[in-house]
Amino acid sequence: MSKDDNSGSTYNRLYEIDYIGKLYNAFDISEEAAEQEAEDLESTLIHHDVAELPTGNLLMTVNDGGGEYMEDMMVEVDRKTGKVLKVIDLKDLFPREVYEEYEVRDDFGLRDWFHQNSVVYDESDDSIIISGRHQDTVMKIDYETEEIIWILAHPEGWSEEMAEHLIEGENDDFKYPAAQHDATILPDFDNNPATIDVLLFDNNTVVTRGDEESAGEYSAATHYRVNEETLEAEIVWTYGEELGADYFTRIISSARYLENSGNILIDFGHAEDGERSSFVEVTHDAQSERVFEAEMTRFRTGAWAYRAVRYQLYNDLWEERFALEK
Repeated sequence: MSKDDNSGSTYNRLYEIDYIGKLYNAFDISEEAAEQEAEDLESTLIHHDVAELPTGNLLMTVNDGGGEYMEDMMVEVDRKTGKVLKVIDLKDLFPREVYEEYEVRDDFGLRDWFHQNSVVYDESDDSIIISGRHQDTVMKIDYETEEIIWILAHPEGWSEEMAEHLIEGENDDFKYPAAQHDATILPDFDNNPATIDVLLFDNNTVVTRGDEESAGEYSAATHYRVNEETLEAEIVWTYGEELGADYFTRIISSARYLENSGNILIDFGHAEDGERSSFVEVTHDAQSERVFEAEMTRFRTGAWAYRAVRYQLYNDLWEERFALEK
């Protein structure tokens, strides 16, 4: 994201560039529906995530633009033309009272009832998995019909109709996510077509529903295995509780599976009330051995590390060319 002008208050440009700054695509976005997520931060229309679909099109999380709600819509945009091909309004999936009776924000007078912070496409069944912080909810939705497939969330406070889609934890101590971020799809570790493995960052601060007793004591990266036939789930792996309150992060943060090593890279992005962003890489096994850690401190307000991703600086083509030249 960028702006028309450095002094502007709104991010209204979406750029596709490579590491050396070559520009491939530029999208000029209307400022009409741009909103600030928090007071004194710059506004944006595309707020948390952009997913690349198999077609090459982009699925963006956007503000709804109606002047009353925010961060509860998605649009599919043609990668080549910029034309909006599909609009998903999450208000269509919930009972009216969920969003109409949600508390209005003091700063801008909007209802941030869902606060979508991630979206990922599942090519195996043409669906998307989304995360809504203010509903403490991860949902899987049929992309074509926009019907709910399942809901991973604490069971309290759901309508009878939506409760039919709830995932039930297999054990009494099963931990449902709370104010979570960055729900992504993992490889199929158990070779069972009925299950799907999902990784997310459980901030563990209750917004609408959840276990308030443990809230605020820690945050964790958690690997859930959801059986989509029985609507049951188990926690396969989790890491963060052992670090305690020092790594608790109320907002932002991420957990990513690293295909090359099989490790998990975790961003505790708002540790110490936003004074520190900590990046911890651990093994994805019972030992959860810490193999890498780095910290970012002394940054300006709002410049926390939203997500952490490990990239290879030189791709395979570069390495092949270097070997030939050598």
